Amino acid sequence: MNDAFTVEALWAWYGKEAGSLAEYDVLHCTGGAPRRAVFSEYIITASLGNPPSATAARDRLPWISVVGLPFTDQLWTGIAVMETSTLRDGANRAVVPTRYLLMDSAELVRRRVEYTTLWDAVAPVRLPPEHDETVLLEVSPPAVAGLTEGLETIADHTPAGTGGTAGAGQRREAAVEWAVSVAALLLCGDPVVVTGGGALDARARLAVFDAVAGLLPYGTRSGLRVGSCLDGGAPPPTQLAFGPGHTPSARCVRLGTPPQVPAGPPEDYRRRLSRLIEVVGFDTVTAGLRELDAPVAPADHGALLGALGRLDPFRAAVDAVEAGRHSAQVVAEGLNSLTDGEDADRDGFLRLVECGIAYAADPGGRELHEALRRHWTHRRSGPRVSALVAEALLNVVLSGAEHAMDSTSCRTRLDALWHLVERCRKEGEVLRLLPGRPDDGRRLRYAAECLCLLGPDRVADGRADAVRALRDSRRLALEVLARESADPVRLVAWLTPLAPAAPEAPAWLRAWAVLSVREARHAARAEPRPTAEDAVHVLTATVGAGRPDWTAEAVGGLWPQLCTLATGSVPGSGDGGRPGADGATAGFSRLPRTRNRGGARKPSPAGPTGTPDMPEVLGRPPASAGPATPFGPPDVRTLRALLTADPDAWQHCRAPADVLSCLVGVPPAGPPWRETACLAYARSLHQIFQDADLAPFLDLLVGELAGPALAEPWGKEGEPVVLAALLGAPHREAAADLSRRLAARDEEHRRRQAARERERAVRAQRLSEREAAHTAHLRATRRTRENQVVRQEAPERYGGGPPATTGTTGPGTGPAPAPTGLRTDHGRPPAVGTARPGGEPDPLERLEHAARLPCSSRDMAALWAPFTLDLESAAGRRALVAAGRWWEKARDGERAALFGHLHRALLAEHQCSVDVTADILHEIRRLVVAGRASGHSGGGWQAGPVLQEAKRDLRALRARVRELRWIRLRAHVNLAPGTPRKSGKRNRGSTDR
Repeated sequence: MNDAFTVEALWAWYGKEAGSLAEYDVLHCTGGAPRRAVFSEYIITASLGNPPSATAARDRLPWISVVGLPFTDQLWTGIAVMETSTLRDGANRAVVPTRYLLMDSAELVRRRVEYTTLWDAVAPVRLPPEHDETVLLEVSPPAVAGLTEGLETIADHTPAGTGGTAGAGQRREAAVEWAVSVAALLLCGDPVVVTGGGALDARARLAVFDAVAGLLPYGTRSGLRVGSCLDGGAPPPTQLAFGPGHTPSARCVRLGTPPQVPAGPPEDYRRRLSRLIEVVGFDTVTAGLRELDAPVAPADHGALLGALGRLDPFRAAVDAVEAGRHSAQVVAEGLNSLTDGEDADRDGFLRLVECGIAYAADPGGRELHEALRRHWTHRRSGPRVSALVAEALLNVVLSGAEHAMDSTSCRTRLDALWHLVERCRKEGEVLRLLPGRPDDGRRLRYAAECLCLLGPDRVADGRADAVRALRDSRRLALEVLARESADPVRLVAWLTPLAPAAPEAPAWLRAWAVLSVREARHAARAEPRPTAEDAVHVLTATVGAGRPDWTAEAVGGLWPQLCTLATGSVPGSGDGGRPGADGATAGFSRLPRTRNRGGARKPSPAGPTGTPDMPEVLGRPPASAGPATPFGPPDVRTLRALLTADPDAWQHCRAPADVLSCLVGVPPAGPPWRETACLAYARSLHQIFQDADLAPFLDLLVGELAGPALAEPWGKEGEPVVLAALLGAPHREAAADLSRRLAARDEEHRRRQAARERERAVRAQRLSEREAAHTAHLRATRRTRENQVVRQEAPERYGGGPPATTGTTGPGTGPAPAPTGLRTDHGRPPAVGTARPGGEPDPLERLEHAARLPCSSRDMAALWAPFTLDLESAAGRRALVAAGRWWEKARDGERAALFGHLHRALLAEHQCSVDVTADILHEIRRLVVAGRASGHSGGGWQAGPVLQEAKRDLRALRARVRELRWIRLRAHVNLAPGTPRKSGKRNRGSTDR
């Protein structure tokens, strides 16, 4: 980066000709006259005032100003050099010309060029006389030479440097302090004028500016304006310059004497920069500031303070975390920059630790383990880190549920975090923090899901502290066991390290021994015994898992506790259980029934509103919608919900489940009506009836348990076995009452059987009568058809033509109409109700008979057409209803063809005109759409399809009209292909078109 390079610069020569009385102006410049005004504006803006005479001893020429020009698309740097000359104007005044160079800042920024280096490149350059040439500057930037020279110059003017008693280190510290203060003053926005440097040459002054600007981000030079000397007669055009103390609108600072920095952002910048130099080192800070080359103004306090934050490893890490631009390396550097237990910025430290934990969960975050371990094991910061790790474990599960992550990804992240927990020996502390507040059920579910994903081997196997924490965290352990109860292998794997049969195990844990190995199930009967609440927890897990065998084990091992709860002997057990005056439980009649009349269970009611939902985690079976949460105080309602949640879960312990159901006010389900199942059910009832604690409730139990056996259907398989067990209960009144109910049921059964026999005989007689009537009807129909055939063959046999028929046909006249129903009396409706030879039905009856048969649309139209001539008559309405019955059962194709055949029958057979035929069809459709074509019984015609058919006919008619119009147009206009068209233009104002 320190190699020499060439920069192309635009130039201008500002002054006046010798002997001229004109004002100063641009005499020559790159690009000639068109650019003189632009260069003149830049030079006047950078002017430092009127220089002293050539004989002055201080502040002598050349005066140099360097101005950064930040445009929207490009950065430029202008340098103006006011020099001496031997020329005189027309008033015999000395002419002071100015050389001005303008160059692109891109290469200067890339090479980190300082003011002194730029002056070394500009000083020997002479401007060409031509107007259209550029100047090439040879720049050879040494490494931070200007900063070093400027600090030496400042050190020579400090009080320690002028006295000569201080060492080099003290002099340098004083110089750095002065440069830091002046750099902070630039944040105030006012011009800063340095006094006391009149004896310094131009290059030494630019070196001082390099020392001050070196303590700001390099990007501030893009808009910074500096000047080697001011005349002090007007407000300075620069932000940093040397000049007299009387310069208006400026903050004057004596070279070497640190100024007082006002409070606010300037003081914050000075304080933070001084602390950063003290902690990190001057060279590291200045090197970091040189790397910040993004353009920034001194008035942008946030950007400048943020630049210092990026140089501080801890602050840079905190800022990067807040901005979302962090990485594992940045966070590790920030944590490692703090000493053990240091918590200078509490919020920043916690954010940094939280981000570090998140990186530690990733596969590539092992580099943060050591940094986190150092702060975690410290007495002061350890509890905070433990709380954040617990939150991180829960967040992994929560993010997996919300973003549908697979269980493998969740388990991988959890393994990485738990590895950090194991490395720091913080398992017990984290497990105690996972459940949170007692009323936070949602957090508890996430904590249990986290432990289930980790597994018992990782959490508790061989870790005494973790086992003690799980035993102490009763809510968390119960939730984990309830979830894992769906898998017997995993449940045993959790119960094994928890050791529910151990003497030191708490009573709530010993209740789970009934689901452990058989040798340890006696622990549930040891003193102190598990409470009814503990029994409900175990039962909730088994029912929610849908494991009938586990439910049977829990009921068998915890039967005393469940009976105590069901009979209401537990203080605060709610609304159930205590025996009333009649031997039944108090309030039993007020409890809701969950069984229909036929004995089938009703669907269980929905859970209470407001219960927090547990999001399903992929890769694990969804949590069963258990009837009750295992963390509230047990009551009869909880047990009732368990009994009604899933009847299949109780299939291995039907008798105990029905007994508990009766005690809590739920109708019993009864046994499966099979011989073997009923035998097992009866044996269980016999054992239960021997329980002395249930003696006050035997009347209730026998009466309720007999309900499924006495319910219909009667005579079920195994029913006598169950009734015999109930009749053998050690309660005489209950057995006698059951005997009376059984006798009443048998009497009702005999009565119903007799009624069914009578009803069956009546149905058989009615069926015989209907069959006889049907046979007679078939014989009459056959005779009628034979007579019709004889009458039709008679004229042909004797050579005569078909006789003319009239509206009525008396006995002995010509043959009857053809079976199709067509008549020769065109234009008139047929006479209805007249007698027919041989009992032949009239046309309306034939139509109604045909409507009940699957006849074709052609035959139906032929039979219906005569009646459409008078739709308002009774026969016309009956015919319309009959046609609707046929239309309702016909296929779609036959439906669509009906009106077409009717149209042709009216035109051809009945000699109706086209207009009359159209009116008849329209009237039929109008009656159908109006709903007046279906009669009193409903059904038949449907308005929608009829209306759609009319629309299709209308669209077809419109299409034919458009076709005729097109044919007529082609007949009058030659539209044959290839015919040339006339290209003559018409007069827009003419009406001859």
